[in-house]
Amino acid sequence: MKKSNKDIGYYCENLAKEYLIKDNYNIVDCNFRNFLGEIDIICTNNNLLIIVEVKGRYNYNYGLPKESISFSKQKSIINVTTSYISYKRLFNFNVRFDVIEVYLNTQNTLVKINHIRDAFRL
Repeated sequence: MKKSNKDIGYYCENLAKEYLIKDNYNIVDCNFRNFLGEIDIICTNNNLLIIVEVKGRYNYNYGLPKESISFSKQKSIINVTTSYISYKRLFNFNVRFDVIEVYLNTQNTLVKINHIRDAFRL
């Protein structure tokens, strides 16, 4: 019972947020968007501002979720992050970029979450 890609994306992001909250992360913002692109989840943990890209998959037909984050996508996320930090004046944080892979079955139930910390850098 698949849904639209947009619905699946929001569902995976909600699962990722629940996972992060249980792991003692503080969600600061979600789906921040500007003319440079979008950040799925922005959270903090200790003195880190953590930018999270969420990718969901039903199977491996198109590769692992993390493999879909190209260099240009990483660059876009970094540019949006720089803009976000300036906009919100969050200059006292170190920044980390994470990827959360969400694996679903065809009933849209969670099978597995894989949290890749420090997945790429500035």
